[in-house]
Amino acid sequence: MKQLGFGFLLLLAAAPAFSAQPPRSSSNAQILYLQHIDAAIREGRLTQAEQMIAVLDQSGDTIFADDLALLKAEHAIALMDATSAGLALAKIKDQDRNICRVHAAKGWVAARQKAFDTAIAALATTTQNCSDDAGAWNLLGLALVGKGEGAAARDAFARAMALEPGNAQIINNHALASLQNGKVDVALVELNAALELNPEDQMIWANRNFVAGMAGLAPVRAVGDNDAAWSAKLIQFAQGAKMASRGQQATALFSRAMLSLERFDEAIWSELSPAKEGNR
Repeated sequence: MKQLGFGFLLLLAAAPAFSAQPPRSSSNAQILYLQHIDAAIREGRLTQAEQMIAVLDQSGDTIFADDLALLKAEHAIALMDATSAGLALAKIKDQDRNICRVHAAKGWVAARQKAFDTAIAALATTTQNCSDDAGAWNLLGLALVGKGEGAAARDAFARAMALEPGNAQIINNHALASLQNGKVDVALVELNAALELNPEDQMIWANRNFVAGMAGLAPVRAVGDNDAAWSAKLIQFAQGAKMASRGQQATALFSRAMLSLERFDEAIWSELSPAKEGNR
């Protein structure tokens, strides 16, 4: 279902804080510096984190090599760069010292690369060792969805939701796992609940409109919808209707979207033609 969007993030809010474990002779100041990098990554100050990482790189100190490699990986993950994250993780010699964070990062990288069996194994290690990490359960659910194991994914997302009941992204992901299990009405209720928590999230809106189209609902133009937003909503409903084999509804919605656009859109026209063919 390419139209659907998952909240594909590494969420480690419940994970243990970064803990460097150097020999006794190591510099306490350097440990504090690593912790500042960790905080910068978690708080989204990625440029600052990159600059601080570069300073440690230039120092050539190998005592904290594993800790620095993990932070490099998590910085790359924050930038959605699976290749760089994987290269950084490969440099970690003792992968059991920060077991939850290392394996969560490995699971994220594997899932991004669609190596879902590898991702599930890594994330299972994380959830076994850090069962209170909502982000790890969320990632495990995503990997299970990727493998097509919707029921197991729902269980993983349910664990994440129990730990972070107000996290709209996790509720969104649980809804899409419900949809994978054929529970269209349940998915729609869950997506509406996610939007109540975060009404500004356009990905969740797109998923909600898609599922509403699958359910046979009609789109309603909001007071603030301009022509572009209204056309996008019509297309999302149309794609959902098409997915649910509601050919006539899909054709009508695609046609309305074409009329709402300021200029001809070949992609929408290409969606419209097959729908028309299916209704003959």
